[in-house]
Amino acid sequence: MVTAFLRCRLRKPRSLASLGMTRVRINGLLSLLIIIFGFSAPAAAKSWRVSNFQDTITVNEDGSALVKETITLAFVGEWHGIHRTIPIEYPGPNGTNYQLFVDLTAVTDGNGGKLKYDSSTSGAFRDLKIYIPDAINATRTVEIDYRVRNGTRFFDSYDEFYWNVTGNDWPVPIDHAAASVQLPTATSGSLRAQAFTGVYGSTGRDATARVDGADAEFETTNPLPMRGGMTIDVYIPKGILKEPGRVTKLFWFIGSNPAVFLPPVTFIVMFVLWWYAGRDPDPGMSVAPMYEPPAGVSPAEAGTLLDDRIHPRDITSTIVDLAVRGFIKIEETDDKGLVFHHKDYIFHLLQKRQDWRGLAPHERVMMENIFVGDAPEVRLSSLKNRFYTAVPAIRTDIMSALKQKGIYTLDPESANGYSIGAAVAILVPFAALQFLGWVDFLSSIPVDVVCVLISAVIWWLFARVMTAKTLKGARTHIAVLGFQEFMNRVDADRLKTMPPDTFEKFLPYAMALGVEHHWAQAFAGIVKDPPSWYAAPAGYAYGMAFNPILFSSSMHGMATDMHQVFVSAPRASSTGSGFGGGSGFGGGGGFSGGGFGGGGGSAF
Repeated sequence: MVTAFLRCRLRKPRSLASLGMTRVRINGLLSLLIIIFGFSAPAAAKSWRVSNFQDTITVNEDGSALVKETITLAFVGEWHGIHRTIPIEYPGPNGTNYQLFVDLTAVTDGNGGKLKYDSSTSGAFRDLKIYIPDAINATRTVEIDYRVRNGTRFFDSYDEFYWNVTGNDWPVPIDHAAASVQLPTATSGSLRAQAFTGVYGSTGRDATARVDGADAEFETTNPLPMRGGMTIDVYIPKGILKEPGRVTKLFWFIGSNPAVFLPPVTFIVMFVLWWYAGRDPDPGMSVAPMYEPPAGVSPAEAGTLLDDRIHPRDITSTIVDLAVRGFIKIEETDDKGLVFHHKDYIFHLLQKRQDWRGLAPHERVMMENIFVGDAPEVRLSSLKNRFYTAVPAIRTDIMSALKQKGIYTLDPESANGYSIGAAVAILVPFAALQFLGWVDFLSSIPVDVVCVLISAVIWWLFARVMTAKTLKGARTHIAVLGFQEFMNRVDADRLKTMPPDTFEKFLPYAMALGVEHHWAQAFAGIVKDPPSWYAAPAGYAYGMAFNPILFSSSMHGMATDMHQVFVSAPRASSTGSGFGGGSGFGGGGGFSGGGFGGGGGSAF
């Protein structure tokens, strides 16, 4: 074709100049063609293939196996070695992971000389990068010896050695493959064997399978195509091999599913943190009924001490406490429409701002945000989408007051920071090991989900008790519990000896401690007059005698309405509330690429 092209170009030159130009072009074209063919010829000549793949396998009585792979490779051109990849992770029962534990013992050439190699784990594979000297237009042999601790499968009625000899990931054909499996002498005369060939999933049988006593021999009858392999399957009667015990299987499971370490690590880290930072001291006293709240502790502070968190009722009880102490008066209204009626509350200011000196910081914040500019009266409904901005400050002031009173060594907010820090400290090492590829924690998603949920529960249980009190705080907490016990179990005879204003005086504490209904029931028939700080709507009659139970229900309903108003925010605001598998043997169940072993390789 080049000659014809040149002849065509040399026909009838129109002048000597054009002839000279033509010769220059011809010389340039020839040089280009020489360069192209010079580079492409060596590339086309460089190739490799597996001329023979021989496995010699010894299956021990405990089911472990000693594998010797003898791989003969034919190289054309210059090569430096091969990669041999062996799968080590497989799907286990119930969504778990099953890891094949492979212990490499030797990598040699065909004459027993040691070969240099690098071993690494990449994903679900063990990768051996084997350096082969003088792999230039030559045939070389690589022998790989390794032990497999858990390559035999144990079923209820039989055992099975199901092994992918060559693997199905070789990018070149395999001219010939064979395998010899030696089993304990007790299996003689009771073995069955079969083999499968072809690409992954194929059920081709271009291989012979022969049993001779306690040995099984396998050999291909045709070359294996690229990505084709040979898988062998040996049936072993039950009771000959010694099945691993439960402890061994447990260690295998843990090694195959390293995510199971997450819950115990979480427990250890959180327990140590709680032991050194979150434990309360022994108060030296037990819970006993107390007939009044701890001195200097407001209803909101008592409610916070109860469970170490600020509950909505702790804030709403403060409004009732301010009313009981004469700072405000609460008037319930019933605004009637044509069809529906709407309940609302009016807060009447009884004391001017200059008289608020005795208020606690959180109480002053509440008053300032309800009565803006000394307004004499404010409707609860008017605080909607406005009061929510004051809730964080109220929470902060309540907690600050408890700190100043020496209640906590580790307050709830700091305890939350400790718990979050512990969560980060737990997760970072696992993430680092996963990122570096040293451990695969994502090998089984179902196991991961279960372990993460268990760890989250452990973390949450410790985080709830991470707050640490001082000795004074621990004793104050016991006193609050004792006062709550008194309110829950108070008897009428005891109440008759107490001052007449006991019911309304301690009602804010009952609301903060969540026992207002029990407190009201104890005063039924004892308290006759309604409190002066609360006005019912016109026509709202308690009867001739005041009913503490109905009044308590009204307070509970008011507290619910106040909470909804206090935390309501405009839509544009992001602020939320302030408060097993079967066998491959027989029945056509097996296929090329099935079982353990397999993988493939490449050359470099």
